Amino acid sequence: MISKILSLLILVPLAIVLVVFSVANREAIPVSLDPIGSMPQLAFEAPLFILLMGSVIIGVVLGGIGTWLTQAHYRRKSWKRKYEVEKLRRETEENKAKLRQLQEERDRASYGQAASNSTALTTSRAA
Repeated sequence: MISKILSLLILVPLAIVLVVFSVANREAIPVSLDPIGSMPQLAFEAPLFILLMGSVIIGVVLGGIGTWLTQAHYRRKSWKRKYEVEKLRRETEENKAKLRQLQEERDRASYGQAASNSTALTTSRAA
């Protein structure tokens, strides 16, 4: 709730500033992509606010792509570790099941020996 209020307190004034800036700078300005000025085909006119907002949008997109590419190493490590943990978890469950089965077999064997020993003692006492 607090984060929503804080974002509103930041975003609403920022939106107002952007709207005022856009209205104040709606006249077309010449933009030339030719540093020497010998090719008039590389020149155009556009409103200043469109140029500035377009530059910001392109910068954010390129920055996001660059960050995503540099973090690929960490995503790959995370993916490998996730599947390694899953593999180890499956192996642990399988080993627990085998251990449980071995304990049950041992308990049955020890119970069978105890029963045969008690039967032998009973028959020897009777004799």
